[in-house]
Parts: sequence; structure tokens; C-alpha cells
Amino acid sequence: MAATSSGKDKILRWTRIIVGGYDLSGDARTFSTFENQFGAANVHGINEELVNYLSDGVREVGISGFRCLMNDTTNRSMDLLDTGDVANQISVLFGGGGEPAIPDPAYLLPSREMRIGTSFDASVGVLDTDFLFDSAQYDANSSNPLGVVLANQQYTTTTQSASHDNEAATTNGWHANLHVTATASGDYAFTIEHSTDDSGWATLGTFVADGSTVTSEHLSGSGTANQYVRFVATRTAGTATIVCTFARN
Repeated sequence: MAATSSGKDKILRWTRIIVGGYDLSGDARTFSTFENQFGAANVHGINEELVNYLSDGVREVGISGFRCLMNDTTNRSMDLLDTGDVANQISVLFGGGGEPAIPDPAYLLPSREMRIGTSFDASVGVLDTDFLFDSAQYDANSSNPLGVVLANQQYTTTTQSASHDNEAATTNGWHANLHVTATASGDYAFTIEHSTDDSGWATLGTFVADGSTVTSEHLSGSGTANQYVRFVATRTAGTATIVCTFARN
């Protein structure tokens, strides 16, 4: 059954940032901008009193001005972000009055960390970085960074998570990020399914990651994505904590 959106209750306290297989929310300080824009082509003629524009058809996406505490614990911010020019997957989840859940908004990106700066903020050591779209992971189906949360939980059994109602189908493709943030001998198959009626389901995409290691993966597809989508974890053994974000073009 389709989950219900929570409304206009998104505050920074419940925002979560997942980089690769690690949740950096406990180190995160602030963000600047989540880019999602097109350039403007000026098509104004000399006899027109109003300057008018068309889109130049080029979308610019990326996260600028991410600041986090300088945490040198293993697999925390300093360990993960201390080298620029690193490819990864990044998802930012906007929780609705609590931990992000289906179908809270998400910003997802196959990213490349473009810089790393160090400084002090109120006498505390911080790191500053930007995450831009990674050309090595480029896929035209991954152009829209604004999507929804399809999973944010620990899986211990085979589970068909609640679905998200997109209100209509699209033929313009889709993409998703999978983050395995914790595992205890996990052995799963992770799939995204879609449906026309929230009842009969078909596989839309299957991740390679099986939940056995902390990792992340970007997946995309062309063609039709039906009105309803959901995340499915099929268990063979163990437990795994998963974040999955999904967007359509």
C-alpha cells in the first residue's frame, strides 16, 4: 500500500546525509545549496520590450557548501572525505518530523567530491566540501536529483516495503541509490519494483550489492516507470541496514 507523505514538517534536525556506505549525519554541520537548475538562453529581439528566455537544456546538479565536524574516528568524516576527486554515491534524506521514512523527499547523486577544505567554526575543527555529478558515472537517466526515500531501516526478514505513488507513469527513465550502512552476515537480493495499480508488481531494477558489506551503488534505467514503486529486500541470511533513494525524470 502506498505510504502517505508527511507534509511541510521538514527541519534540519531530521535531515540525514549518507555518503557511500556511511551515515555522516552525526558529523554534519550545514549545507549551502542543493543545485537543480537550467541555464537561460536569451531569445530577446530588438523590437521586444520584454527580455525573454528559453532553457538552454543543460541541467546543473550538485551539493555545494557541505560542512561537517572534523571527526577522525575510523569511517567518519575525516576518514571518508580527506581526499578530493573521489567518486561516490550520496543521498540526502529530508525527514518529516522524525527519521526519514517512505516517501519523504530525497536528493540523490552519483557524485564526485571536488574539494576538501579545513578550518575552524566556533573554535571547532570542520571540513568543507562540494559534491558534483560524476562524469565517470554519467547516465542520462540520472539527471533529476530530486526524489523520494524508498527504504531507511534494518532488514531482518524478506520485506516488501510500503510503496510510493508517483500519481502517473513516466517514459523518461529513473535512477536510484542504494546504501548498505551496516551488516551482520547479510545476504539479500535488493530490487525496485513498479506497478500500475499498487497490487501487481514487476521488477524495475536489481542492485548488484547483496548486503554482505558496507557499500553503495547507483542504478538507473530507461523507459517506463509505472505509477507505483517500492523497495524489496529478499533475505537469504543475516541482517542489513539499508537506505534507498529513488527519482524519476
